[in-house]
Amino acid sequence: MLISIVTPCYNGAEFIEQCILSVKNQNARNFEHIIVDGGSTDGTLEIIRRYEGTYPMRWISEKDRGMYDAIAKGFRMAAGEVFSYLNCDDMYMPWTTQLVERVFRTPHIRWCTGFPSYFDETGCQYFMRRAAPLFPRYCLRKGWCDGRRGSVVQQESTFWSRELYEKSGGINPDMRYAGDFDMWMRFARFEPLYTINAVLGGFRIHEGQKSSDAAAYNRELPPLGGWQRFLKAAGFYKHVSRLLCSRMKRVDVRRLPH
Repeated sequence: MLISIVTPCYNGAEFIEQCILSVKNQNARNFEHIIVDGGSTDGTLEIIRRYEGTYPMRWISEKDRGMYDAIAKGFRMAAGEVFSYLNCDDMYMPWTTQLVERVFRTPHIRWCTGFPSYFDETGCQYFMRRAAPLFPRYCLRKGWCDGRRGSVVQQESTFWSRELYEKSGGINPDMRYAGDFDMWMRFARFEPLYTINAVLGGFRIHEGQKSSDAAAYNRELPPLGGWQRFLKAAGFYKHVSRLLCSRMKRVDVRRLPH
């Protein structure tokens, strides 16, 4: 099984080497790493060239229309059966692709997410939850997992099959902030999201990052009407989510096939 990992980047010299090393140092060589650069001028390309030929990585550097356009371009180049994308400031765990392959050898799983984790600017990892969140398919399909009405799916910890990606129409290259949210909603039309009880990746929080612009992100989400704001204030979304989650179970990595 081949796992295709796409990394979009533009002037990411500060963190891209740590991202590259987190992929390069995987316990299993069951992946390809496709780096899609938007024409960096800050030393990013010199760092990428340093690792060329040292692990299963290929790269291109050319102007694009933004992050999601670069990601879409990378997936068109991909040869794998399983897809994911990792931004140039984020990182995987050493066991990530090895464990993901075991997950996808379970016949009914078409996309999965792990226990969300975070990194600070120095690479120190930390957690904000006591348990891996569950994401009911109904809530995902309705767009409730948007950070306003429910927990967001951590993109750095999420993997999906090529089949699901293509069937759902793939990522929207015209979006700028909420392309993952948009894609999760479409995935949920076809398949449930499975949460596994292990850490797969982490999101780095640092000054000046694009994802810190919550207002711009929210502008790309469907607007909340008056009745939706009322339901949110009344706790309706949380109540329904808890009820649906009570019928779900996390995937126990100890029971996965080897």
